[in-house]
Amino acid sequence: MFRLILRLSVLPLLILSATLLTIRAQPYANADVRSFVLPEGCHDPCFMGIQPGVTKPQDAIDQLRSSDMVAKVGVSESLQTVAWFWNNNLSALLNEQEIPALFYDHDSVSSIRLYTNISLGDLLLELEPMREQRIAMRRTIPFDTLKVELYYLANGYVLNATVDCHNFWNQPTHLFLGARPTFINSLGRLAGSLNEAKHMIDITCRRLKEK
Repeated sequence: MFRLILRLSVLPLLILSATLLTIRAQPYANADVRSFVLPEGCHDPCFMGIQPGVTKPQDAIDQLRSSDMVAKVGVSESLQTVAWFWNNNLSALLNEQEIPALFYDHDSVSSIRLYTNISLGDLLLELEPMREQRIAMRRTIPFDTLKVELYYLANGYVLNATVDCHNFWNQPTHLFLGARPTFINSLGRLAGSLNEAKHMIDITCRRLKEK
C-alpha cells in the first residue's frame, strides 16, 4: 500500500518540479526596466540620451529642457551641477519625490544621480552579469534596528538601497551612472557579493534577536 501511494505521489511531484524549472528557465522580461537602464542607441551607462564621459554639459542641459518628462531645469555653474524637476507624466519607474541631478566638468557629464521605484532585485536582473563587482555597506539610522545602506558597484553603475534582514531584494533603488561618488571609497565594510552581504546582515539580525 505504501509503495502504491509513493508511486502515485511521484508523478505529481515530477510535474511540479518540471513546471518550476521551466518557470525559472524563462528569461526575465521587463521591457520598461530594461529600456530604462539599457536604452537602445546609447552605450551604457546612459539616461535620456545623456552618456557620462561623452555628452557635453550644454548638450545634456538642452536634452533635459526639451524632454516632455522634465518640468524645470536648474543649473549651478559654481557646483557644476544640473538638477531638474519631473513633470506629472513621469514614468512610474522614477521617484518624483526626489530631485535627480547630473554632475559635470568642463568637457563632459561625469555622473547622473537618479531615484527610482525599481527594486534592487529587478535592476540586478537586467544589469547582470557585471564584471568587477564590489559591495560597500554602512549602518544607517535608526541604529536600534539593522538598517544598512548598501552600494553595489560595477560597470559604470552604482546601485544604492537601504536594506535590512527583512527587506533586501525588494527595496527601491537609487542609481548613479558614470563616475563613482568619492564618498563610497571611505566606506570600510565590504562584501564580495550581494548574497554574501545579505548573509552578513542576516547573521547580525539573528545575533541582535539573541541578546
